[in-house]
Amino acid sequence: MKRSIAVLLSVFSWWVSSYALAQGDDTFSTEQGIAGVACVITDPAGRLLLIKDRVTGRYGLPGGRVNLTESPTRALAREVFEETALRVNVGKVAHKDKRGVLFACQSQTPLPVVSNANGTGVLPVWQALHFGSEIDKALLIPPAQAGDYRYRFKDRGELLWSLAAKTPSSDVAALADFSALAPAFYVSQYGLVSGLQTAVAHLGDVESAMTIRLFRLINILGEIAFYVALVPLFLIFRGHKSALSLLFLLISAATVSITLKTGFAMPRPFYLWPDLQIGKASGFTVPSGHTLLAAAVVTAWYLKRRDTHRKAYGSLVLALAVMILMGLNRMYLGVHFASDVVIGALLGSSLAWITVKIDAVTIGKDRPLLTTGRLWLLVCVLLALLALALKLPDLLYLAALSAGIYTGQIWHKLFPSHKPAASMMGKLLTLAWIFLGGAGLLLAAWGVVQVTGMSWIVLIVVSMAAWSLGPWVLIASPELARWSSTRLGWQEW
Repeated sequence: MKRSIAVLLSVFSWWVSSYALAQGDDTFSTEQGIAGVACVITDPAGRLLLIKDRVTGRYGLPGGRVNLTESPTRALAREVFEETALRVNVGKVAHKDKRGVLFACQSQTPLPVVSNANGTGVLPVWQALHFGSEIDKALLIPPAQAGDYRYRFKDRGELLWSLAAKTPSSDVAALADFSALAPAFYVSQYGLVSGLQTAVAHLGDVESAMTIRLFRLINILGEIAFYVALVPLFLIFRGHKSALSLLFLLISAATVSITLKTGFAMPRPFYLWPDLQIGKASGFTVPSGHTLLAAAVVTAWYLKRRDTHRKAYGSLVLALAVMILMGLNRMYLGVHFASDVVIGALLGSSLAWITVKIDAVTIGKDRPLLTTGRLWLLVCVLLALLALALKLPDLLYLAALSAGIYTGQIWHKLFPSHKPAASMMGKLLTLAWIFLGGAGLLLAAWGVVQVTGMSWIVLIVVSMAAWSLGPWVLIASPELARWSSTRLGWQEW
């Protein structure tokens, strides 16, 4: 047992360290003596090209580290292409400090830009190699909006704009939209998305408002945070197995959604036609993650209901209604095409069927498979390897969460006498400790994220918080509740 724990921690620590070094801002080539390189790109209107980092959520210049076999200019040209899909000519050094070297760059071809009402230019960054893993968006920011963005390094804001004023500009190809870059399959679906938005807008004021409210309500059923918040309730009031079954379904749905989005690498509707955007979203479009998750949960619920209610036609109708409304909602928001939601619904229903089948499997002395540490160790390792291969931070966080669940399962095996509370007051006390500690962990991680622009620090801190949730919920909270009950003089447990 100790050996398996040591192996898990070693593999996970190695993976986190490798990922951090690959993404870190301060990685450097000792041969070149340069910590990193970045590109200052402007247009004739004085707008500065900034990219949004996916891990930190902050804005900075395109660029990265210098490999041992590369010159700084070659490394910068490569990094800019990987992050923005732009080919650039690297010019003179504009600034140099301990963080690296900033170069004045010009695009080899006119920048393809769609400008919105406030003058901000949007680039088709979904074509870049690192979109979805490292980069969320690339924008041409007007000088008047320089103070509206959070920079990766707070002390660099003024420096970047002072350098932008001295940098030779790149030509711009102003476009109304990016429909010319849209696959023919998606061009044929443009009318479905725009038609749905038009139909809702043309309803009466009351009907339109009610429809939008219904869409907002149904959208909650596609948010993974909503179901994660339900896990403690399942644990306390439905039992250990039910909570782990829900978690397994959530992790499976998120993994499939994230992996397929990266594999298909298809743009969202509002990336191609900015006028379609009503809701916010990032990353690629297929499958619809919200529809997949909602379909997985409601299908699993229906299958469970069918075991106790022979026909359960009402449950089936409700499950189908949720899937249809979720699909319409995601199309209305302009974040998915019709094909995305159909694929998401089919995948989610399939995952639910598989999870229900796995949920019924037992090993040893009729022990449910989903409550065994070995299964969660396997899930953790597979997710870590997948995250390493695809370099996706969300998969790292899921691997960390699975590692935390594994830790909790080992505890339950080592200390089988530590039973959860049976009385209602004991359950409520345990639930209070779960939410109190969980909120504290998430708040601490959020606080660290707010004060640093270093991707590797954010990766490690958020991963640690994700791992900590398992031991806190499965180990610490019940023990603290037991201790609190004793201190309060409650005899029942």
